[in-house]
Amino acid sequence: MPNSPSLELTLSALRNQMRQALNRSLGEQGIALSPPQTQLLQLVASHSGICAKALAERTGRDKATITRMLGPLLAQGHILRSADPADGRRQCLSLSASGQQLAEACIKARRQVHETVFSPLSEAEKVQVATLLEKCLNR
Repeated sequence: MPNSPSLELTLSALRNQMRQALNRSLGEQGIALSPPQTQLLQLVASHSGICAKALAERTGRDKATITRMLGPLLAQGHILRSADPADGRRQCLSLSASGQQLAEACIKARRQVHETVFSPLSEAEKVQVATLLEKCLNR
Protein backbone atom coordinates (compact mmCIF):
# COMPACT_ATOMS: atom_id res chain seq x y z
CA MET A 1 0.00 0.00 0.00
CA PRO A 2 2.55 2.65 -1.04
CA ASN A 3 -0.14 5.33 -1.65
CA SER A 4 -1.91 4.93 1.70
CA PRO A 5 -1.35 7.63 4.29
CA SER A 6 1.13 6.89 7.02
CA LEU A 7 -0.63 6.53 10.36
CA GLU A 8 2.42 7.84 12.20
CA LEU A 9 2.73 10.94 10.03
CA THR A 10 -1.01 11.59 10.00
CA LEU A 11 -1.32 11.36 13.79
CA SER A 12 1.74 13.56 14.25
CA ALA A 13 0.44 16.20 11.83
CA LEU A 14 -3.00 16.15 13.43
CA ARG A 15 -1.53 16.51 16.92
CA ASN A 16 0.60 19.46 15.77
CA GLN A 17 -2.39 21.10 14.08
CA MET A 18 -4.47 20.71 17.25
CA ARG A 19 -1.68 22.07 19.45
CA GLN A 20 -1.23 25.15 17.22
CA ALA A 21 -4.98 25.81 17.17
CA LEU A 22 -5.17 25.45 20.95
CA ASN A 23 -2.18 27.76 21.45
CA ARG A 24 -3.91 30.37 19.24
CA SER A 25 -7.18 30.03 21.10
CA LEU A 26 -5.51 30.27 24.52
CA GLY A 27 -3.44 33.26 23.38
CA GLU A 28 -6.57 35.06 22.16
CA GLN A 29 -8.02 34.62 25.65
CA GLY A 30 -4.83 35.79 27.34
CA ILE A 31 -4.17 32.36 28.85
CA ALA A 32 -0.43 31.68 29.09
CA LEU A 33 -0.53 27.91 29.54
CA SER A 34 0.75 25.07 27.40
CA PRO A 35 -1.77 22.60 25.97
CA PRO A 36 -0.50 19.87 28.36
CA GLN A 37 -1.08 22.21 31.31
CA THR A 38 -4.65 22.80 30.12
CA GLN A 39 -5.07 19.03 30.03
CA LEU A 40 -3.90 18.81 33.65
CA LEU A 41 -6.39 21.50 34.68
CA GLN A 42 -9.15 19.63 32.88
CA LEU A 43 -8.25 16.37 34.64
CA VAL A 44 -8.03 17.97 38.08
CA ALA A 45 -11.37 19.71 37.42
CA SER A 46 -13.05 16.41 36.60
CA HIS A 47 -11.20 14.33 39.24
CA SER A 48 -10.80 16.52 42.32
CA GLY A 49 -8.41 14.86 44.75
CA ILE A 50 -6.41 13.16 42.01
CA CYS A 51 -2.70 12.62 42.69
CA ALA A 52 0.27 13.33 40.41
CA LYS A 53 0.84 9.62 39.80
CA ALA A 54 -2.71 9.22 38.50
CA LEU A 55 -2.25 12.29 36.28
CA ALA A 56 0.89 10.70 34.87
CA GLU A 57 -0.98 7.48 34.12
CA ARG A 58 -3.91 9.26 32.47
CA THR A 59 -1.71 11.49 30.30
CA GLY A 60 0.99 8.98 29.40
CA ARG A 61 3.69 11.21 30.88
CA ASP A 62 6.16 10.39 33.64
CA LYS A 63 5.58 11.69 37.15
CA ALA A 64 8.61 14.04 37.02
CA THR A 65 7.19 15.76 33.95
CA ILE A 66 3.79 16.08 35.61
CA THR A 67 5.44 17.59 38.69
CA ARG A 68 7.27 20.17 36.52
CA MET A 69 4.09 21.05 34.65
CA LEU A 70 2.14 21.41 37.91
CA GLY A 71 4.75 23.77 39.42
CA PRO A 72 3.51 27.02 37.85
CA LEU A 73 -0.14 26.06 38.40
CA LEU A 74 0.57 25.49 42.08
CA ALA A 75 2.70 28.64 42.40
CA GLN A 76 -0.06 30.76 40.83
CA GLY A 77 -2.61 29.24 43.20
CA HIS A 78 -4.75 27.59 40.51
CA ILE A 79 -4.15 24.10 41.88
CA LEU A 80 -4.10 23.30 45.58
CA ARG A 81 -2.29 20.43 47.29
CA SER A 82 -3.42 18.59 50.40
CA ALA A 83 -2.30 15.42 52.14
CA ASP A 84 -4.20 12.30 51.17
CA PRO A 85 -6.08 11.16 54.31
CA ALA A 86 -5.55 7.51 53.30
CA ASP A 87 -1.80 7.92 52.66
CA GLY A 88 -0.05 10.95 54.15
CA ARG A 89 2.87 10.55 51.74
CA ARG A 90 0.65 11.27 48.75
CA GLN A 91 -0.67 14.71 47.80
CA CYS A 92 -4.21 15.22 46.52
CA LEU A 93 -4.81 17.95 43.95
CA SER A 94 -7.84 20.18 43.60
CA LEU A 95 -8.69 23.49 41.97
CA SER A 96 -8.92 26.84 43.70
CA ALA A 97 -11.66 29.28 42.66
CA SER A 98 -9.26 30.90 40.17
CA GLY A 99 -8.23 27.45 38.96
CA GLN A 100 -11.87 26.51 38.37
CA GLN A 101 -12.42 29.64 36.25
CA LEU A 102 -9.22 28.98 34.32
CA ALA A 103 -10.13 25.32 33.83
CA GLU A 104 -13.53 26.26 32.44
CA ALA A 105 -11.91 28.59 29.90
CA CYS A 106 -9.34 25.94 28.96
CA ILE A 107 -11.97 23.21 28.64
CA LYS A 108 -14.02 25.46 26.36
CA ALA A 109 -10.97 26.24 24.19
CA ARG A 110 -9.98 22.56 24.00
CA ARG A 111 -13.55 21.53 23.12
CA GLN A 112 -13.74 24.13 20.32
CA VAL A 113 -10.46 22.94 18.81
CA HIS A 114 -11.56 19.31 18.93
CA GLU A 115 -14.95 20.13 17.42
CA THR A 116 -13.25 22.00 14.57
CA VAL A 117 -10.64 19.34 13.86
CA PHE A 118 -13.11 16.45 13.97
CA SER A 119 -15.98 18.28 12.23
CA PRO A 120 -15.55 16.27 8.98
CA LEU A 121 -16.47 13.09 10.89
CA SER A 122 -19.95 11.84 11.69
CA GLU A 123 -20.77 11.05 15.31
CA ALA A 124 -20.43 7.34 14.55
CA GLU A 125 -17.00 7.90 13.01
CA LYS A 126 -15.89 9.92 16.07
CA VAL A 127 -16.93 7.04 18.32
CA GLN A 128 -15.08 4.60 16.06
CA VAL A 129 -11.88 6.68 16.09
CA ALA A 130 -12.05 7.07 19.87
CA THR A 131 -12.64 3.34 20.31
CA LEU A 132 -9.71 2.42 18.08
CA LEU A 133 -7.35 4.86 19.81
CA GLU A 134 -8.43 3.56 23.24
CA LYS A 135 -7.68 0.05 22.00
CA CYS A 136 -4.13 1.15 21.15
CA LEU A 137 -3.71 2.86 24.53
CA ASN A 138 -4.90 -0.20 26.42
CA ARG A 139 -2.83 -2.78 24.53
